[in-house]
Amino acid sequence: MLPSTGSFEHRALNRVTFGARDAEVAAVQRTGWPAWVAAQLAPPAGDEQRIEDHIKARTMRIAYAVQLPAGKSPGWPAVDERRPLRYLYTDLPTIWDMVGKTEISIAPNERHRIQQELNAAAWIRNAHSRFQLREFMADFWGNHFNVGRNEDIYGAAALIAYENEVIRPNVFGNFRTLLEAVATSASMLRYLNNAESKVSRPTENYVRELLELHTLGADAYRGVAADATLPMIAAGAYRVSSHFTDRDIVAASRAFSGWTLEHGQEGARGQLPFTGRFVFNPAQHNNDAGVFMGDDLSRTAFQGPMAQGQRILDLLAAHPATARFVVGKICRRIFGDAPPQDVLDRAMATWTANVDAPDQIKRVMETILLSPEMGNPPSKLRRPYERLMALFRTTDTIINAYDEAYMALFGLGDGLYAWPTPDGRPDTDAHWLSSAGTHHFWNVMFEVLVHPSFRTSFWEQTPAAVTGSAIQIVEYWVGRMVGYRLPQASMDALVKDVTTSPGVMAAYASQGITNIENALRRLALLIATSPEFAMR
Repeated sequence: MLPSTGSFEHRALNRVTFGARDAEVAAVQRTGWPAWVAAQLAPPAGDEQRIEDHIKARTMRIAYAVQLPAGKSPGWPAVDERRPLRYLYTDLPTIWDMVGKTEISIAPNERHRIQQELNAAAWIRNAHSRFQLREFMADFWGNHFNVGRNEDIYGAAALIAYENEVIRPNVFGNFRTLLEAVATSASMLRYLNNAESKVSRPTENYVRELLELHTLGADAYRGVAADATLPMIAAGAYRVSSHFTDRDIVAASRAFSGWTLEHGQEGARGQLPFTGRFVFNPAQHNNDAGVFMGDDLSRTAFQGPMAQGQRILDLLAAHPATARFVVGKICRRIFGDAPPQDVLDRAMATWTANVDAPDQIKRVMETILLSPEMGNPPSKLRRPYERLMALFRTTDTIINAYDEAYMALFGLGDGLYAWPTPDGRPDTDAHWLSSAGTHHFWNVMFEVLVHPSFRTSFWEQTPAAVTGSAIQIVEYWVGRMVGYRLPQASMDALVKDVTTSPGVMAAYASQGITNIENALRRLALLIATSPEFAMR
């Protein structure tokens, strides 16, 4: 008999993974939740070896027609092959050069292939990594520092470097360090146009989002208010304004001018190379930043060419509004639209006390994860991508390189870097509750499990001891996928489906393995459409 509610371990795992597997729940019950948390907060520097081996062994088809020479274009040969995911391991200058030659000597399909590989690798990591907390937080930070993949071809092509060199290595590190890694990344510099900022025309796109979306939050914005009307407060070792205004945006835009990329433009000593690498270009820097949030940036000019921008990042990382905004987002991601206030308070205190610690985020996550509230009833709706990953994980589905991962959930706004605007996809339950979206997602679930990129056997996984009873079969798979008993009406409906021809019981009576597999697969997909499976 299934329990009526999930165990603490099941609930806690579901909050911060892409789906609690029954074997993982049992393991945590043996070792204890604190031991799991400690292990998850100390992942290897890169992919664990088995994940790296799995990704490197995968291939995906790429095919395009020949382009004959025309004008200044030498064209390109036809391609039709199954190719390893080689762009995942290609350096940024090579990627930059490839994009520059696209439609001249390289087919546009090659640029699209980068996105296919990035998404295929994310699906594999999210479904199979033992370090689920890292996967969960990489997903969080990727959305917090969102880069829409359709805005700029160079920025989109650099997303592999953004994911592997900026986001993933810093998920448990120091927020100030992560801020600068994002600010100097090719994807963000292209996406929000700071790479184009010039002395005479500093761009404000990046700094507006830095203040409103990455650090202080929109609630800290006071429009055109005079700085003198804003109180000065402590921000770590600094004294700064409590809020920011349009004057601060202008000052920051000047401070960050010159933070750019090597893109063949003029530098202080001639033309820069074409590599996509970050560079501070004095020829693009405006020296008139002035005062930012009450702090005189002119005093930092002697400290180095990037000192003004770095000073701003220091102030923002230490500001109490940043602690409230960012910790609030993390807690909503874990607990739902109304996270427990006690958890928020403890997490913000940890954030502030460790603002200079190299493992600041790790300590905040430890504070949150060791809170007793982790065992509260499910309170967060899985967005479509999370539901799909949970389906794979709870049914032990092996994911190979799925070439359509790039577009599978694009129509729902839930593909990797698919959200077009800098605010990232919404993290409220209401956004993901549309009936049209739910119907679309159900179709996706039915389509992907029959694709050859996914391999599982429901027939082999179903214990022979339960196959003689419809109730036992239903309870077995509900237990695997949900962890506790569904409402009686739902359980009755599943049992009825199993016993109605051509359901599972009829398939077992026929002794045809294909029929049994298809019937069990149908049962699993029906469970995945339940409201209980949709919650974590």
